[in-house]
Amino acid sequence: MTGTDTKMDILNATVELIREEGFACATLRRIADKAETNLALVNYHFGSKEKLIAKAIGMIVGTFDDAFALLEDESLKPIERLKQFFYRYQQHLQQYPGLAKEMMEQSRLILCSQHEYVRFRKVMKTEKLLDTLREITNETDEAVLTGMLAQLSGAIFYPVIMSSYLRLGGEESAPVQLPDLEHQVELLFSLYFHKYSQNE
Repeated sequence: MTGTDTKMDILNATVELIREEGFACATLRRIADKAETNLALVNYHFGSKEKLIAKAIGMIVGTFDDAFALLEDESLKPIERLKQFFYRYQQHLQQYPGLAKEMMEQSRLILCSQHEYVRFRKVMKTEKLLDTLREITNETDEAVLTGMLAQLSGAIFYPVIMSSYLRLGGEESAPVQLPDLEHQVELLFSLYFHKYSQNE
């Protein structure tokens, strides 16, 4: 087995463990066991658990191709493309326990490293998302568009994180009931893009 194979085995094992049992169970020891390797090689190839998880997140997000494909669907109006993207993306997030929370926690690593930030923007197809926002709003200021995308992403991630916490509560009915995903996205867009949809 070559070093490259071992590295991919470790990465694939991490993704599988996250998918099957969630982030809390993705300890380095369990990852090493699942990849049938040793802890020293995990550290050698990735340097730290944080870097390994960041790579795994990138790999998971890379499987959300059907969501990103919606951004390319020119038969839909820009606002509808973005709405359908976020709805599909939110559906995917729910399939991976704790992914939204972990992605937000990884922001420190991403934002403090130029290399990680460039990689993150590429994985997340940030330019396409910004282009779609630009079409909707006619905004030209890159900082404003980036801020809007951060706000929208937070509004999409937070309900998913809340839902995962509410599910941990067990059988007892939670005091907070969230609308279903589709309704949440519809509500967000009707409020956030109100002035732009009036101009269509």
